[in-house]
Amino acid sequence: MNDHPAESNSNPTNAPSGLAQDFFANPSKLLSVLADPARWVVLRELAGGQSLTVRELAAKAGRTPNQMGKHLTVLRKAGVVELMASPDGDGRKQVHRVPEIFRRVDEAGRVTLDLGVCVLRFDDGVVLAPYGKD
Repeated sequence: MNDHPAESNSNPTNAPSGLAQDFFANPSKLLSVLADPARWVVLRELAGGQSLTVRELAAKAGRTPNQMGKHLTVLRKAGVVELMASPDGDGRKQVHRVPEIFRRVDEAGRVTLDLGVCVLRFDDGVVLAPYGKD
């Protein structure tokens, strides 16, 4: 099964700037990426603006780092998670985060991820962190 959105040249007019043109091309593929329980944990943990390593996310999801690395690859290919250098300056580490373009706070003060084709709400107390801070 291919877990990332199909390539296309279409880009809806409501697509946020900074997204790949094909991000909204196949909503069912994007939704299938989001449906995996381990990936849901990743998005919940990163929704507030935190950036975490593969090992940290694996521990939170109850998976091995190898398994988590595969889930993170799928999320990166889908465009909902990005990989970056560790904010602590350690060049040996990389962290994952949700791009700021998706992060929102709803009228009730809850952190959400607005992916255009759906809005993810995490009702278990996600705390908003200043972007780029852990």
